[in-house]
Parts: sequence; structure tokens; C-alpha cells
Amino acid sequence: MTEIRTLKRIDAVSAPKLDAQLKELQASGEDEIIVDMEETTYISSVGLRAFASAQKKMNKSGGSMILRNVQPCIKEIFEVTGFGGVLIIE
Repeated sequence: MTEIRTLKRIDAVSAPKLDAQLKELQASGEDEIIVDMEETTYISSVGLRAFASAQKKMNKSGGSMILRNVQPCIKEIFEVTGFGGVLIIE
């Protein structure tokens, strides 16, 4: 299990770094990734795609990615966009 923390904003600048970090963990064989989103108060569509892509790969490999400490404003975005049913949010 590996835990990572996200930044305050997951946008066009920071999302590619998050995406690369998640891909690197998956490529190394990590089967459980915990993403601490306590500080995150903004997520763009690029950030949503990074999480969707990572979740899809984790599902295929039998692993799991869990989003923890998700702020209500971000949870609402996940729900409105349909990601709430795809991502594991604690």
C-alpha cells in the first residue's frame, strides 16, 4: 500500500504530475493506492481524467485506489460528473 497526497488544486498544471505519479506506482506493481485529498479544493476535468484512468487500470489489475479525506466541494463534483459511482471514496 502506498499513500500519496494531492495538491490544493488539481488542474491542467498539476494533473499531469498526479497522472504520472499514479502510473509510476501502477507500473511498479502497487496494488493498493491511497490518495489523501484533504488539501484539495479544486479539480478540473484533466484531474478527473487522471483519476478515472488510474481507477480503470487498478480495476483491470485487481488492485484498488481509495480517495480519502475528500472535501465536500470535490465530492459534489465527483457526484455531478458521474465519477462518484466509479471511484472509491472514503
